[in-house]
Amino acid sequence: MIIAPASSLSRFEACWLAEAVRLRELASGNISSAPAAADINAAFLVVGEEEAWLLRRAEGIARADGLLEATLAWRRRATWVLSLLCVVAILSGFSAALGFFGAEDRAVNVIWTLLGLLGMPVLALFFWILTPLLGGRIGVGVLGGFWLWLMTHAPRFGGNDNRAAQVVVARGLAAMTGRTGLSRWWLSFITHSLWLLALLASVVALLLVLTLRSYDFVLETTILAPENMSALVQGFAALPGSLGFAVPDADMIAQALGATHADGSTAALAGDVGQSEAMRRAWSSWLLGGLVVYAMLPRLLVWVLCAVRLWQLRAGLSLDLSLPGYAELLDHNVLSSPQGQHTPGIVDAAPLQARPQQVAQIHRVHNHDAMLLGLELGRDILWPPARLSTPRADFSVIEMVESREQRRSALAQLIAHPPARVLLACDVRLSPDRGTLSWVAEVSRHAGELRVWLVSPAGDNNATVQEDREEVWRSSLAEIGLGEERLMMLENTAYSWLNQHD
Repeated sequence: MIIAPASSLSRFEACWLAEAVRLRELASGNISSAPAAADINAAFLVVGEEEAWLLRRAEGIARADGLLEATLAWRRRATWVLSLLCVVAILSGFSAALGFFGAEDRAVNVIWTLLGLLGMPVLALFFWILTPLLGGRIGVGVLGGFWLWLMTHAPRFGGNDNRAAQVVVARGLAAMTGRTGLSRWWLSFITHSLWLLALLASVVALLLVLTLRSYDFVLETTILAPENMSALVQGFAALPGSLGFAVPDADMIAQALGATHADGSTAALAGDVGQSEAMRRAWSSWLLGGLVVYAMLPRLLVWVLCAVRLWQLRAGLSLDLSLPGYAELLDHNVLSSPQGQHTPGIVDAAPLQARPQQVAQIHRVHNHDAMLLGLELGRDILWPPARLSTPRADFSVIEMVESREQRRSALAQLIAHPPARVLLACDVRLSPDRGTLSWVAEVSRHAGELRVWLVSPAGDNNATVQEDREEVWRSSLAEIGLGEERLMMLENTAYSWLNQHD
């Protein structure tokens, strides 16, 4: 068996390094089975220990090439940036609450104050929940996305000046977390954590000002009748009231609305008629209850959901041995390891039959670029298409992808600049093999959306044969998760999709 070297890395970080090493070797076109550290050269591959060997090999290479140092620097930097955002969230929540209690007359419009405190948190949570219900993916939230933007664009610090290693490490993290779904739940967890801190700071600020100062509470309206305002206040307080928060009664609501004079006018402020301590406490509890029940508790529930989902995904994290880069290494070492051939009790592994790699889900990238790839097209198919011969800044055409080196080069280009859309043109006459399907799935991870366009020569008019060939592609692509909606047959439809903007 292979015993991993003593290391301070968690399993998450070990898989992260392995992914970074894999992407760098794919981009350079140089996948070597010889690890960087001398003690790993003696390691042999045993059936069932493939992943442990890959992790150990990646750590040896990362220690020698600076990737490990870049990973630790990225982790330290992430901690500092997140700590700064936590401080900003706390100060923002505290100052937002204090802003509604600074009036000289110390009269607080309770509806306006509550809307100000609840508006942004509730709307942000509503859109986060609504996105998957409308058929989209779980969003990451604005705050989580902002943290990731800071990690990408803020000046580097953390004791590592190897820019190339930092870029590889960042891409490795993005590829691994995107493939496993970790990125969405991880960034959502950060988003909800920052919102919770801001809301908690607002609650503390409310308690502080309501404890140290005396306020009158007013209800103001121009078009609503008093009975409508009363129903609104008591209806809103139904859920907080069931949890023990005080609810203003009808007399308190009427007094907050103002005293009616003989001429029919209404007092501008509740303070004109005086408010009892019980009334002030009831309105204070009403404000706090609304903020806690309608803003903090829902946010806390989704925070727990994200935390549990994140823990589950991290606990089940493993390398996908069918990915390009891993498969070549495993095949080489299974077949060539002398220890594996001669050591008693060790049986040579058969060529690895990994499960089909699945295409990535549609995800958003930070541009509107598009790319057209031609995969092993016949010589009788015109390429590149004539209508796409005019160069554009947001559109690129790769001449042809046939050899392994060309596949790696195209993949490296996608990794360096992930486009919003990739259209992969495939010759319908060629049956897709496992290597082709695995490469298609890998391409999908470095583009916002991948679609496959089945092309055939202009003179191929045999409808029966054409349908049979298309059916082979449909079934093969369905095995890797690419459904009919992402498969194109018509040239006009393919071009229209490729040229659209999000």
